[in-house]
Amino acid sequence: MCNPRTDYAAKGGAIALVVKKKACCGCGGCTVICPASCIELVYGERYNYAQVDARECIKCGKCLEVCPGAFLLAGTDPGFCDEPAKESYDCRLICAADDAIRLDASSGGFITGLILHLMDKGLVDGGIVAKCEGEKPLVAKSFIATDRESLLSARGSKYAPVSSCTALTEVLERPGRYVFVGTPCMVQALRRLQKLMPKLNDRVVLAVAMVCSGMASRLSTKAYIEQSGVNPADVRRICYRGGGWPGRFRIFGEKDVLLTDRPYLDGAPIRAVAPDHYLRCWNCMDHWGRFADIAVSDPWTQEMIENERKGKSAIMVRTERGRDAVASAIDSGDMIAESITVEDMLGYNKHLVIDSEHARHGWMAGYQLLFFGRLKYLWPAMRGLIHRKRIGLKTTLKARLDKRYYH
Repeated sequence: MCNPRTDYAAKGGAIALVVKKKACCGCGGCTVICPASCIELVYGERYNYAQVDARECIKCGKCLEVCPGAFLLAGTDPGFCDEPAKESYDCRLICAADDAIRLDASSGGFITGLILHLMDKGLVDGGIVAKCEGEKPLVAKSFIATDRESLLSARGSKYAPVSSCTALTEVLERPGRYVFVGTPCMVQALRRLQKLMPKLNDRVVLAVAMVCSGMASRLSTKAYIEQSGVNPADVRRICYRGGGWPGRFRIFGEKDVLLTDRPYLDGAPIRAVAPDHYLRCWNCMDHWGRFADIAVSDPWTQEMIENERKGKSAIMVRTERGRDAVASAIDSGDMIAESITVEDMLGYNKHLVIDSEHARHGWMAGYQLLFFGRLKYLWPAMRGLIHRKRIGLKTTLKARLDKRYYH
């Protein structure tokens, strides 16, 4: 991967410039690496973002080295490694054999079931996951689940900002072996941290990425709750998915009283959260978790939507470590799986397949031109903008000009 340490640190910007340019994805990796402990994660009204105490900053640039968005400031090359031939990937439709795990997950209970299996076998001590509950359920908090109850509390997708890397600070202080679960950008931050902090290589033994089309503002969830006739102040737990597949959007109040229960595909968060993503998400080059051991998605096909009720996960196993973990779960009977092709896997989320490296860099050049004024990227920018017109340039520009972007 590229080394994004640049003269930005010398200018006193460090990660603060990434935030100012709205290239931050809120992963929290910078809070883990900072030797001066001068970076904290702020849970804004819309997004999570890093905040630097300039008085304590020593301008070492380490925060930029782990930042998945810093390459936006330095150029159009994110430093992604070359992927092996796609035939080398093992893809499957898979689900937890235990319906108690499967039915209340987003799609088949693969992630929860896999971590539980590895914990039962003594291969890991827990998982780094997130949940939306408590006094501030709109703020999804990352934590280390070390038992069945806490892991089950984290089941299901979180269509709101999650800063998965924040839990790595505790991992560094807590001996053990853990499974890291996050979006592709979170996994990328993890891999950058592991290069600089070898201890994390021993502590995080498996990385699972959820195929991602963008991390939505938490205001989208708040607005949807209000549209459902519920006061957000009364909410204590949010379940974006679960209750079978494709699932239901449910919110709970005090004493777990059900306040709203709506089908996921019936105008629920699938549309409510879509328009308002981090700007960093509009410029994502890794929807498919290329740095993860295993990438996981829903198998979106018309046939599955019409016929599947319990749920199945589609997985792409990228590493030997991932293959060993999945094989162990299948051989023990904790998982039920069938093989699919890489083309099947990509077909479940066709809108996330970037046609070529050329188009990918074209879009990045467009971002550089529009937001950083780099005129030398004019022609690549035009190609990229035409290719990615589907994302809605108006939405992107509006977010870019919003002075209260994170807050």
